[in-house]
Amino acid sequence: MATTETDWNRPLDTGGAAFDLLRNARKAWIYTYIRHHSETTIDEIVDPIGVPQRTVYDYVNDLETAGFIDQSNDGRPATYVAREIDIQLVEGDAEREITAELIEAIARREKDEDIDTYIERHGLDGLAVALEYAREYVDGSLTHRIMAREQDISPLEAGIILDALRDIVQD
Repeated sequence: MATTETDWNRPLDTGGAAFDLLRNARKAWIYTYIRHHSETTIDEIVDPIGVPQRTVYDYVNDLETAGFIDQSNDGRPATYVAREIDIQLVEGDAEREITAELIEAIARREKDEDIDTYIERHGLDGLAVALEYAREYVDGSLTHRIMAREQDISPLEAGIILDALRDIVQD
């Protein structure tokens, strides 16, 4: 199945808050950070992400409103935990699963040029497909050459994205 550039005017946009998260690498990073560091406070997020505290508050509020994270206490400072994400997206014959792994891959695009380049070339749909291949690649049931042939991309590009996604699917 060939992938195409993501077009935000397609029905993907009807996902509301879920797809806002997919478009914003920093929100995705905050979700991922909270997922990996349960009972996290705002102050613990500010330094690693490198954005103003007010922006982190806004993003955390957006994530909480969308149901991706929950405040885990009533005290001060507030602490947050991530909910597991498992959204099924069906568009025509294509079926995609939006998971915490996909959110983490999107979060890494700002710091990983290989993931960013792959998204630029193949869209978020292509990244979701690559994650499916990466799971099989890590299990040893698939090679980069098989992905390259099935996705009509170069073996080099397949190997690069599979290696970039390897530690995401191993966690």
